[in-house]
Formats: sequence, C-alpha cells, structure tokens
Amino acid sequence: MNKLGQAVVIVELGLSLVGCGTQETIEDPPKKAANPTEKVDVAETKKEDVYFKDDTLKIDMATIKILSTEVLEPSKEYFREKPQLVFTYETTNDSKEPLNGMTTWIACFEATQEGTDTINKLEVGMTPQEEKYASYLEHQLDDIKPGGTAKGIMAYDIDDPKVVVTLKATQGLSGKELGEKKIELK
Repeated sequence: MNKLGQAVVIVELGLSLVGCGTQETIEDPPKKAANPTEKVDVAETKKEDVYFKDDTLKIDMATIKILSTEVLEPSKEYFREKPQLVFTYETTNDSKEPLNGMTTWIACFEATQEGTDTINKLEVGMTPQEEKYASYLEHQLDDIKPGGTAKGIMAYDIDDPKVVVTLKATQGLSGKELGEKKIELK
C-alpha cells in the first residue's frame, strides 16, 4: 500500500473512533430489599478504570499492550525516507461490538518530539514490511471480535533521532489524558 493509500485508511479509521472519548457506565439491576422496611439504592453505577501505565492502555472499549519498541533506519528497499519508531502491540476488544486495533491506537495515542521552539507531532510512517513483522501485519486492518485479541504495528517518522519521543495516551480522540511514556532513541 502506498503512503497516500495508507494515509487515507488511517484517516478513515481514525474518524470512526471520534466518539470514543466518552466513558460508559454499566448499571446493575435494581436491588431488592431483604426486609420491606430496609432502604436500598435503586441502582448502582460501576465505573471501569481507564489508565496508561506499564505499557498498557486501558480504555472503556479496549486494552492495548505495547509489546516492543524499535528504531528502524531509513531504507530504500522498504520505502523509509526517515528513521522510524516502531511499536508492536496487541489489542483486546473489551466492548460488545467489533473494533479495529489500528483505529483504536490512532484514536488514543500521539507521538511527539520537542523541537527548539515547538512540540512536534510525529507523522504516522509507512508500515514496516520486514518479514519479522509478518504476524503483526496479518490482522492489522481486521476487526477484532468482542473478547478477542489481535496483534498490530504502528510506525512514526522520527524528526530527530537524538531527541526523546513522548507517547501520550488519551481515552479516544478528544478524551481524557491518561498518561505518557518517554522513549529514549538509541
């Protein structure tokens, strides 16, 4: 897939998660009093924890576990014009509807590097095509069934290979900030 085609797919997938920034609440059925004079709350609300820590992002609808990070050098053979920071990950669908792991990643993560005067948002790069990533590419664009888990891969073009990359996590595109991870490039 060429860069333009990949960018179109990424934008389309990202737009499908625009509404992911809200938290769901699950209501238990009303509790019945054991004794007619006992007062009991009609309904209790459970909130699922959302967080980003220890390389795991937990949002209402999914869990993403970062498996590895690696810096790849530019390569004419693999159409990489810049060095790339590559993340391999797996997504578990915690919702009741199918969802796409790559779309979830794009909606929840942003990679940046500090420049002299600005904080530069890194662009998603060409997906690595090396054989060692074949298992991560196999279901990259597939929907994950409720309760299912699938591997994925995401690459960002690096502006400056000597500057730390900050990976920020949110609860969807415009959702609550959940944390960040600093990645030293070697």
